[in-house]
Amino acid sequence: MVDSGKWSNQLYGIDGRKYASRSELIVANWLHYSKIEYISHPKLRLQETSKPYRGDFQLPMVANIEVFMFSKDGVKCRTNLPNWSKDYLNNRQKKELYYETEGLPFIAIEAEIYRQHGYKRYLSHIQQEFINLGLELCDPTNFPIEYSQHDLGINWALDDFINYAQTNNIQFLSHFQEKAQDLYNLIKIKGLRKQVRVKLDEIYARKSIAYKEELRPIEDVRADCLRLGIIERSQYEHAHQKGLFPTDTPYSILQSYGMTWFEFINGRKIDDFWAWETAKQFVRSFNFQSKTEFEKHPKTGSDWGFIRKSPTAPSGGYSEWTSWPDFLGNTSPTEQERIKAEIEITNKLINEFKTLDTKASVFYLKKLGLHSTRLLNKTRGRLYEDLQRRPDWIQLRDMLASRIPKVKTISEAIEILLLEKCFYFSDFIAQRESNPNLQRIPKHPDRLGKGIFELVRKAVGLPTHDSKMRSSLS
Repeated sequence: MVDSGKWSNQLYGIDGRKYASRSELIVANWLHYSKIEYISHPKLRLQETSKPYRGDFQLPMVANIEVFMFSKDGVKCRTNLPNWSKDYLNNRQKKELYYETEGLPFIAIEAEIYRQHGYKRYLSHIQQEFINLGLELCDPTNFPIEYSQHDLGINWALDDFINYAQTNNIQFLSHFQEKAQDLYNLIKIKGLRKQVRVKLDEIYARKSIAYKEELRPIEDVRADCLRLGIIERSQYEHAHQKGLFPTDTPYSILQSYGMTWFEFINGRKIDDFWAWETAKQFVRSFNFQSKTEFEKHPKTGSDWGFIRKSPTAPSGGYSEWTSWPDFLGNTSPTEQERIKAEIEITNKLINEFKTLDTKASVFYLKKLGLHSTRLLNKTRGRLYEDLQRRPDWIQLRDMLASRIPKVKTISEAIEILLLEKCFYFSDFIAQRESNPNLQRIPKHPDRLGKGIFELVRKAVGLPTHDSKMRSSLS
């Protein structure tokens, strides 16, 4: 307790009495705010010298309370015990025996929990000990039970706390918790946490964070987005990083307000909007000839409230989206048939990929010629979005990125040979000159390792004997 700074001769509780340790002070303050009558440091009838022993607290006609600094079990894991530890343990044993002999109920509070596990765990321990005795303590959340009247700052205002912080190299509000816990408690009591934090952020040129209890009304944030023309979450985050919002505007709408981006930007939940086909029918009734006409048209009144504001957006748009001409209804019948066929193919691909593991998915994508995430996004947008939602997406993407490795091992050579369907050495020789991917593989099979093409044939289920390979080598 000495080493951790939780033992001091300068601690005075809310009751004005002096306490030997912060762990003892917490018990005193909690009893005080719980309006439980108690006596501090009562004399015990245990007397071995001219001075009688003293307890820590007594609840008249109820129980005694002892706040023990450490126990026999607790000292086993410590190597730096103070020189008075042995005497302390002897005195603890005498006190416990005294209460047992006298038939006095008592509560044993273990301060080791405070030192080893922190403040919250210590409070939980105290509360449980009182519950075991049928006593109820008040909720400590709204009371400064760690606060000591002796410490500095009892009459301080904002400027005094800031001056103290600068003098003592306290650059964050959290540093008050680490270096001056009593002052932090006092800042909290005085309701100055936000002002101190913002002022320190200004001094050290930092962007101030908005905490949940200090957030702006969500309607004001939505009005700012409307003013700035923000409809996408990525636009919002970019504007936030550039400092275009007041300091009490959160970075994450979902985390701070518990509202999805779609609901935030549209003012309603996604289920409230029309489905894709119904939305298309309504929009096509206006005979828009271009995206520009659609965007310039006033969207107030009528049934416009059921159309998503940004139909193409990745978040908040229509997952069935194909193109503006299709959405507005000015595509040719031939183009409509092509789009319809492409949608059907994409749907089929998505369903097939749902049943494949990572390795099989990568091999399938390669067969389709989709050997990079850029190409996948460009040619199969919906499939790309569906794959991104897979839990193995990162692994799948990285495997695609290494589709054309610099051949250093036999396994890499086999992978490329399989991909290009060069099951025979003669196929490999024939295609190598015109295929830059195959040119990465050495021309002579002995440089790849003995028997590589036998391995390739075996892997794809072909006979291991191949006259074509022998003839090509002769």
